[in-house]
Amino acid sequence: GRPGAPRRGSSQQTQSPQTLTIMASVTAFKACTFATGTRPVARGPRPTQSRAHVRAAVVPRAKYGDDNKYFDLNDLENTIGSWELYGHEEKARYPSIQGEFFQRAAAGLTRREYLLAFVAGLGGTGLLLWGGIGSKATQLPITKGPQQTPQVGPRGRL
Repeated sequence: GRPGAPRRGSSQQTQSPQTLTIMASVTAFKACTFATGTRPVARGPRPTQSRAHVRAAVVPRAKYGDDNKYFDLNDLENTIGSWELYGHEEKARYPSIQGEFFQRAAAGLTRREYLLAFVAGLGGTGLLLWGGIGSKATQLPITKGPQQTPQVGPRGRL
């Protein structure tokens, strides 16, 4: 465009909602004409009502929980779920190899002293890892070193 000319679409004055509605209708009319290849019948703007007078046609209602009833003793399957489907407590649920693996893995942690030593070792390892990796990531001053040249003291020493 020309220098100094206002950019297209950026008007200095605000437009009324009716003007914007008409502009949107014309744009939609043009798009419909282009897409279908036919000229649709243009209708005038519809009369609008204020939002205060418009009421919902359908009242929302929950399918479950009608009449403030959320627990039904006569229909326990829909209330708490199907116990027959999810409530198995048999050993056959997990393969025997998986159960044996976890028994062996936790065998060393059966005594309180061993468990305490394991947790303390895990905590110490975590602290050492944070000291090596985490302190650099958080950019602690001790990992960055001096940022300014040291000031010389009154006797010419650092």
